[in-house]
Amino acid sequence: MSKKDENIIFSNSHNRIVSKQGSYRVKLETTRKTILKHYLRDTFTTLVDAKWRWSILLFVSGFLLTWITFAIIYLALARSHGDLENEDEEVCVENVYDFTSALLFSVETQHTIGYGYRHVTTDCPHAVLVVFIQFILGIGVQCLTAAIVFSKLIRSKRRGDSVVFSQKACLAVVDGQWRLMVRVADFRKSKLVGVKAKGILIKRSVVNNKHHLEQTFIDFVSEGGSDTLTLLWPAVIYHTINKDSPLWPPLTLRRLGGYSEIVVSLDGVIESTSRVVQTRTSYIPEEIHYGYKFQNICPQITEEGKYQCSYFEINTVSPVVTPQLRKRISVTSVSSKESMY
Repeated sequence: MSKKDENIIFSNSHNRIVSKQGSYRVKLETTRKTILKHYLRDTFTTLVDAKWRWSILLFVSGFLLTWITFAIIYLALARSHGDLENEDEEVCVENVYDFTSALLFSVETQHTIGYGYRHVTTDCPHAVLVVFIQFILGIGVQCLTAAIVFSKLIRSKRRGDSVVFSQKACLAVVDGQWRLMVRVADFRKSKLVGVKAKGILIKRSVVNNKHHLEQTFIDFVSEGGSDTLTLLWPAVIYHTINKDSPLWPPLTLRRLGGYSEIVVSLDGVIESTSRVVQTRTSYIPEEIHYGYKFQNICPQITEEGKYQCSYFEINTVSPVVTPQLRKRISVTSVSSKESMY
């Protein structure tokens, strides 16, 4: 395989499994019948995950369908009982003489408005039974629609948008250890609790013109070495690259085909709703600063006595003198001295 082909296969950002914004780019191919079958097995989750326009359409359709259906039933009862022809005799439903009046009675019954102008009589027990059935179904429709809307409002899908990852990762020797570092920050005042980071190394290879993907989990910890993060200000998480790490040896990471993507994700709990939220991003080889680390972002005390830190420096890095770079610098300095003489 030529170098140009390797660049296309392993280094093209369009081949990501996970986008920089955290959305998965994997599409499952199956029949429409199979998809519908699995979606209908968990109807409530399907409705919650649906877009707002479909939820609003379902909300309106549920009420309209029950109103119109029972209006037709009441009108049919009135016709069968002869209420539309014999107005002087006892009727099933008082003041129901056409579809409009039947629809109004249906709405009043389902929502227990109780104007009193239209009502069922004891002359038609089956009409009383229909009122009971509509009342029970009406409560079911209201509870279902309210549950869907409430679940969509409190779900944590957009909470992850306020958690930001650095645009690029860093790889360098820090405290005598090779580390793969990523910076994360939470812009909200109400911070996530119990935040934990994890990573997935996705290796891509080509065998017989077919792509093969292999997943390997890698651990990330905070700067203090804990697996739980506290995002009071922008923090750096890192993975230690040693002989037990799937990224070992670090000096070969720049070679094409060593790996194709590193997915980093954060799991946390929203303090106000106790719901779990996950946010993620990915890094390809071109998005890793080799021999750099992130500059410290330390909150400073303002004149008002409050702590303040700049989120504009989340992507600021500084070079780290690695053993290889130190050797290169020493060789360069010796050569320059010899050239002087």
